[in-house]
Amino acid sequence: MGTKKMNKVKAALIYRMKRNLKLKDHIKIVLMIAQFPVVFVAFIFSLFYQDRKKIWLIGETGNDAKDNGLAFFSYLRNRHPEVKAIYYIKGRTDAAKQVNDMGPTVVTNSFRHKVIFLASHYILSTHDGYSIPFLGSNWREFKRVYGWLVPELKFVFLNHGVNKDDMVDNTNYKRTQFDYYITSTNDEYNEMSSEKYGYPDGSILETGLARYDPLQDGESSKENIVFMPTWRYYLADKNDAEFVKSDYFKKIYAFLHSPRLANLLQKSNIKFYFFPPHHEIQKRIPLFDLARTEITPINTESSNFSEVVLKSAMMITDYSSVIFDFAYLYKRTAYFQFDLSAYRSGQYKEGYFKYNKDGFGPICTSEDELISEIEKAIAANFEIEEKYAKRIDRTFTRRDNKNSERLFSVLTK
Repeated sequence: MGTKKMNKVKAALIYRMKRNLKLKDHIKIVLMIAQFPVVFVAFIFSLFYQDRKKIWLIGETGNDAKDNGLAFFSYLRNRHPEVKAIYYIKGRTDAAKQVNDMGPTVVTNSFRHKVIFLASHYILSTHDGYSIPFLGSNWREFKRVYGWLVPELKFVFLNHGVNKDDMVDNTNYKRTQFDYYITSTNDEYNEMSSEKYGYPDGSILETGLARYDPLQDGESSKENIVFMPTWRYYLADKNDAEFVKSDYFKKIYAFLHSPRLANLLQKSNIKFYFFPPHHEIQKRIPLFDLARTEITPINTESSNFSEVVLKSAMMITDYSSVIFDFAYLYKRTAYFQFDLSAYRSGQYKEGYFKYNKDGFGPICTSEDELISEIEKAIAANFEIEEKYAKRIDRTFTRRDNKNSERLFSVLTK
């Protein structure tokens, strides 16, 4: 069997394992049990760790600092330095340097990370698995296998967006075991508190995302348009040659290379950025061949999302929840939904959020329709239409710059 065929088979197997939740869960449990010697040694060391059971271990994906983890860590360092907050991050990056300058850190997945994890009172993260310093484990697997070692340790899911789709298969309590789950809107709170998700009373918190606080503090401008399409999980097992044949790639490529869009951007002197947030698209950005276009790609590793939000006048996405950040600041938005039926059947089912009545901007299904909307937005100086402003008001009932403060109050009461 050739190398290309082997890689294809391997990718297909990995994809099927990721989508087969029961199989994936069994494998994670086995991996967690197999790491007993490491866990036990780290636990013994944790018994002698200074400030045991007073530590708040905070982070995101383990090698970045640009989301709710950074925002809440910054809040604690500035407003509550008495809290023993430690941020987990690795790498010699600008993000790591920034956090190191702010306060105590630990290298992700190091032995010290394992010790501090077991010595902590709270684990606070935007993601589940990245925060657990044991191979292949999520919070649920760790809690099931080793919860008896550290019964008082609690996990706070800081979230990395607003849940708007039907996510019950992935985020119900039986699957996550999160002690606290952060929500941002009343509709999201009601959805996650519903019986089908199964969270105990008091687990779902409507505090708002920590990263929203610095958004309100920052200076907003109207310089750029940013396009942030989300990923399609059903393309994960495709190699580059197969990926470029997908309807997903072709539609986005055609839009980015549209002569009509290029002429519009040149004439209006507007900067246009391609900023797909998911790492699966990020690694495929070269395939979009943007060097000779009016489009500038943004790398998620070297950029700060909040700065992109503040500096952009308009956001275009397909289904990404990052559009809520733009709506929070009453910024112009539009949806480019060219594959709704495929997305619903292959990724997420529709939830409580209905784009036609709850969306923050118009829904465009074709390239020409989207470019016409961009022309309309530029002509209106990116002012948001009244009907969408009303939807934003209905969605965000609290815009008081106290999201981190509310979470802190819950965790210290």
